[in-house]
Amino acid sequence: MSTCSPVSTATPFDKLSAKDGQPFYDETLFQSIVGGLQYLTFTRPDIAFAVNKVSQFMHCPTDAHWSAVNRILHYVHATAHHGLFLSRQSNFLLHGYSDADWGGSIDDRKSTTGFAIYLGSNLISWVSRKQRFVSRSFTEAEYRAIATAFSEITWLRLLLHEIGLPISVHLLYGVII
Repeated sequence: MSTCSPVSTATPFDKLSAKDGQPFYDETLFQSIVGGLQYLTFTRPDIAFAVNKVSQFMHCPTDAHWSAVNRILHYVHATAHHGLFLSRQSNFLLHGYSDADWGGSIDDRKSTTGFAIYLGSNLISWVSRKQRFVSRSFTEAEYRAIATAFSEITWLRLLLHEIGLPISVHLLYGVII
């Protein structure tokens, strides 16, 4: 991968489906690479959505899914200098952002929830995962994403309170800030 061409985004432009393409020749290789990418999301939240999408096809990967994995690898190679920056500060405002892609999965029409939680300017928690149930509207998918983010903020607030940090949380217009 040292000579691969860089790409500006990790997510493929086309939505992936279980029926895309021909079966991939080496299922173990696919699972190994995607497993490694899942570990990388611990420090690279920018690839969480893309890795979540390809990991949904671990049981039966195709060449189209492998192309999506290659795109993620090209992005990681081009952005190897990216990472999390944690700064020292006295701002203990806990805030978050959430989003959902309504019916984003072609196969089962389930939405994907994503959120990012900050303590001051430091990103401390993030998720990209498929919702458990099919949402009947864009609004329902967004409310599920907000509820998921808010439950994470509530847990973090209680945890930080327990260790003695003064925390404030604000909710405005359905976006947790």
